[in-house]
Order: sequence, then structure tokens, then C-alpha cells
Amino acid sequence: MQLSPSSPLPLRIISHNIRYATTSPFRGEEPWPTRLPLLISQLHHLTSATPSIPSIICLQEVLHSQLTDIITTLNSNLPPNLHWASIGLHRDDGHLSGEASPVLYQPTIFHPQTNNTTWLSPTPDKPSKGWDAACIRIITHGIFKHLPTDREIVFMSTHLDDQGSKARFHSAEMIINIVSEYVKQGLPVALAGDFNSEVTQEAYKRLAEEDSGVVDVKNYVGWAETYGERNTYTGFGYEGESEKVIDFIFLNGSVSKQVRQGENSEGETSVAKKDWKVTGYAVMPNKFKDIGVFVSDHRAVVADLELQ
Repeated sequence: MQLSPSSPLPLRIISHNIRYATTSPFRGEEPWPTRLPLLISQLHHLTSATPSIPSIICLQEVLHSQLTDIITTLNSNLPPNLHWASIGLHRDDGHLSGEASPVLYQPTIFHPQTNNTTWLSPTPDKPSKGWDAACIRIITHGIFKHLPTDREIVFMSTHLDDQGSKARFHSAEMIINIVSEYVKQGLPVALAGDFNSEVTQEAYKRLAEEDSGVVDVKNYVGWAETYGERNTYTGFGYEGESEKVIDFIFLNGSVSKQVRQGENSEGETSVAKKDWKVTGYAVMPNKFKDIGVFVSDHRAVVADLELQ
């Protein structure tokens, strides 16, 4: 599909906490080599089913060995022009140690103009733990040029702390400030991740405030454009905690819902004035009954968008 720089740019954003390759799995959790083929199968399906729509994959809890496995396996059955690469550092040492929140892209479609990792702490330029966080936390972000149209978009992937309420709130504040700096440059921003915050809790509530500069894509889809599950965190079945929604995709600027046939012309006019249009939203299954293996303790979240 040939697009002009002024045409709406279709885009699919996939966000998934893949569960790190632990050496001490929970009850009900299969080891990484068992989960990897199922993850690859799902990512391949999500990114190849509509080849005319470019995809970006935002992952969380990714050890370096897992990132190598994912990219190598994804690329093994693809021609070179469809290969995947990634940006993002690992949180423990700013190099290869600890978890990463990488952004995966196809270099023949997107070119990373910048590659940034920010530590969510009072010392954001070096590996560090912030406030009451149990772990070091980061956000990966970069400016990507869409090569067919020369349009620039910012993609961000993050994973907030699961223990520290204060850390989650301050991390949300830091993310808002980072988004604001990109918006000042006139750049559209897509932010995805595991926020470890339900909609009634601190990080989500701060990101949902009017002055945050971002909105949750799932609030801009009707039933006809929504697919799959509701909850994004499931566990492996034996953790003793309920399923919940803690994984989100946010966009900056103004967003419109998908306009369906039969809606009035006033609706069509208002869409043209928006920055983004949400055309679909899905929470994918992370376990199939006949296979019986959890891909992860999280489900993948998928947003189909048009950048106006």
C-alpha cells in the first residue's frame, strides 16, 4: 500500500509482558523454552496477518537471552526485508544485565532516529532504584521515522514497579514529562506497557488526568472494534490473586473512535480534526485449553490505529 505523507498512517501497537525466564517457576508456569514457540507464533500472527499495516512490538520483563531468542526465532522464517530489530537497554547495568522493556521494529519500515533508556528514579541517567520501588525500573523511548512516508513517531515501552505505590506515581509523573518534551517537538507519541496499576490506582489515575497529555486507547473503541479478554494479568493460576487490567496503551493528543457506516457527517468531520483514530483494540488469550500452557502471566494488548 502506497501512502503519501499526508495520508492517515495505519499502525498496530502490541504490548506484552512476556514473563522473564525465571529459574524458579511458579506452580503452573512452564519454563521459557516451552513458552517461547507459543509467544513467537502469536507475535508472528499479529504482525503478519495484515502486511500492509506496520507493527511495533513493546515488550516487558525481557532478559537479554530472551530478546536474542525472540528476534532470532522471529527472523528465522522471514525474508531479510521483514526482519526485526530492537532498541532499549537492560535495567540493572544499562547494558545486558537485568530486564529490558524493548521496542521491536522492522528496519525496512521504521528507522530509529533516537534510542533512549530512562531510569524511573531521581537519577534517570544511570541504573538506579526510585523511591519505594522493589526493583530498578525503566522506560525505553525513541523517535522512529516511517520510511515510506518520512513521518516521525515516538514509541515508548515501560514496566512500573509492582510494590512501590510512591514509585508508580512518580514514575507516571516522569513519563508525562518525557511525553511532554516530545510533544513540544510536534511529535506524536504511543506509550505502552505494564503499569502495575489498576484504573483506580495511582499511576493510571495520574495518566488519566486531563493535564497528562495522554489518553487510554481502550476508551475510544466500541464493542464492534473490541476483541478478546478484558483482564490483562492472569497469573499462572495458583498465585491467589484475582485477574486484573494493568497493561495499557496510551496516545498523546486528541483521539477519535472508529466511525462506522451510518454515522452522521458531523462525526466524519470531527474525526478529521483528531490526531489519532482508534480502529481496533484486543486483549489476546495467553492460554489455549488444548495446549494447556500459559504463554505468560500477562495477555498481550493490541491497538489498531490511524495517525491522521
